[in-house]
Formats: sequence, structure tokens, C-alpha cells
Amino acid sequence: MELGDEAATVAATDATTETRIEIVAERRRMHDAAFRGRMVELSMAPGARVQELARQHGIVPSLLYRWRRLASGEVSNPAPAVRLLPVQLAGSAGANPCASKPAGLIEIELADGVRVRVDDAVSVATLRRVLGVLRG
Repeated sequence: MELGDEAATVAATDATTETRIEIVAERRRMHDAAFRGRMVELSMAPGARVQELARQHGIVPSLLYRWRRLASGEVSNPAPAVRLLPVQLAGSAGANPCASKPAGLIEIELADGVRVRVDDAVSVATLRRVLGVLRG
């Protein structure tokens, strides 16, 4: 095998690899109000270092800073409001709405009425780019 043949084989092998997407679900720890209050109080003590306090208690410093802002009233609504959207199945009444569409087809209708249809062959990067542009 010549060097050129080996390079072509490597290029062909690299070009056919598929991108792997891994979804990792991790549950967040919930800290009770007493713990949060104690951490804020300790962080406000003279000479206290937020970085060190957070490390000692197994939390990230940004969380402690967030609790401090909440305690001081700087942040009024810590969690984004949940907004439910109506869902409508397309198709005639009584018929299977999925029967007329090919398997793997996803249709997304944005708030302004724009519809995006993709199938299972769309790349995640392309879909993200398109939705980002449409959201403006």
C-alpha cells in the first residue's frame, strides 16, 4: 500500500463517522431555606471568602452569590415563569394523525406562525442554527 492509498483510506474512514450525541440527565440537589440562609449569613461575616465557603460545603460559588442576591432583594423572581402552549394534532377527526405523515417527521410551529418541518436525517447543528435564526 502506498502512502497516497493509506491517506485516502483514512480520509474515507474519517468522513463516514457519525456524530454521537449523548444526553446526560442529572438531578439537581435542592437545598432547604435553612441551609441557604446559613450559607448567606456565613458569607456576609467579616473576612468570609465566598469561594472557600462554597468549596467547604460542596456548592458552586455562583449559587452562593445568587442566594445572596435573593436575600438582599436584588432578584425578585429566581425561576422563569412556566408558559404552557396549546398543542394541536393535525389530521381529520377520528383518523390517526400520524398515518398521513412519514415516520420521523417533526413539525415545529413558532409563535409567529413560521413552521419548520424536519425529518430524522436533519443534523442537530443545522436545526439549532435554523431555529436560532428564526428566533431572531
